Amino acid sequence: MSEEYVIDCDVDPYCPPGWAVEEHRKAGKLQWSEDFVQLWLSDEQQCGAIQGTELREELADMSVLNACVLDWLLEHPDLIPEEWKNNSIFFWGTIYRYSDGELNVRYLCWRGDDMGWCWHFSRLCINWYGHRLAALAA
Repeated sequence: MSEEYVIDCDVDPYCPPGWAVEEHRKAGKLQWSEDFVQLWLSDEQQCGAIQGTELREELADMSVLNACVLDWLLEHPDLIPEEWKNNSIFFWGTIYRYSDGELNVRYLCWRGDDMGWCWHFSRLCINWYGHRLAALAA
């Protein structure tokens, strides 16, 4: 196993100032490859939208990837698949609580050539549409 492509999903994830980790699903050490991630949408997202709290329940028993994978990809942007640029890729294995009490999930997004890949977040209390894909272990 090439050490440069191993992601330690058991470490504590990055936690932005003013946030707390609500849930972090540890997943051991994972070997990155292009077919490592399966991008997933709920049936409701494919037809319209679903509220984030309901989507969290749907994902409860799935092999969602945590924010350690997100942060590793940001350190290795050349390994992020080109086809991800038109979507927001969510890492539901780590749920954060913001200082206002709202739950959030961080996601990977492309901000153009001048900014490149970065992370942002969405609140679970909003509607989630079809461009908000969950990252699962394939």
